[in-house]
Amino acid sequence: MTLDERSTKKFVVVGASTGLGRAAARGLAREHRVIVAGRDVERTRAAVPDAAHALRVDLTSLADVRRFTEELAALGPLDGVICNAGVQKLGAPARTADGFEETFAVNHLAHFAIAMRLVPALAPGARIVFVGSGTLDPDDPGPRRFGFRGGRYTDARALAAGAGDPTVDESQRGLDRYATSKLCNLLAMAAIARRAPASRLAAFALDPGLMPGTGLARDRSWLQRLAWHTVARALPGTSSARRSGAALAWLAADRAHDGTTGRYFDFRRREIEPCAIARRVDWADELYATSLALAGIARDPLA
Repeated sequence: MTLDERSTKKFVVVGASTGLGRAAARGLAREHRVIVAGRDVERTRAAVPDAAHALRVDLTSLADVRRFTEELAALGPLDGVICNAGVQKLGAPARTADGFEETFAVNHLAHFAIAMRLVPALAPGARIVFVGSGTLDPDDPGPRRFGFRGGRYTDARALAAGAGDPTVDESQRGLDRYATSKLCNLLAMAAIARRAPASRLAAFALDPGLMPGTGLARDRSWLQRLAWHTVARALPGTSSARRSGAALAWLAADRAHDGTTGRYFDFRRREIEPCAIARRVDWADELYATSLALAGIARDPLA
């Protein structure tokens, strides 16, 4: 199928050069026009050769995020945005160009800023899809095997500053920051879903499951990396980038979800209920309002 023969719908996949994002973008590109984005344009273009456009974005810079959304808006209207890119940093917190803790800034704030800045460029009923994780649930035994304790929300400014539990070591705080950033993704989904009808803008999230072999273990010890690429493949709840990417593309584009919003699915395409802390309306509202301020967005586009 040539580009001209595909549907006129346009989807954006942020973080499409490897793993989950690459698989989702390749799947979408078979039937739709896909815009892929990553820090390295050539690498991203090579990862998804059927993409209509490949754009550069540095999620550690809110100024670059703003430039990127202006470039994207010129290609609109857009039918869906997959907020997929992510980092998992262990050890002392890294800082972005804006002075924010990097895990929170990349995994949540930059994606939230992209979604909010693109609201005027979205087609009616467009979808924003966030990536969740079992690590955000403090009662999920699976992530506990890898040291996760669940999301530990305080308030958005404290998370942006890199505040963490002073009673644990830096490695544990790194795991906490990742799980909390994924909790923020679900809280952001819920906040958007309450503020916009599905006919205007729909928000969804996917738990891609455990995906051994992807790059999330790059900061672990050599023994942990070996286990991640070998033993972890036999654990319950294990998926693959290809399978979870297909589910992510399905959630972004399948018409079965038309007219609905605020729903969370797993990589098996089963709808799941977010855990109790991801249903906290007060946290979602505080995160939404503060994230707008941190991103430098003066007017709420969903007001």
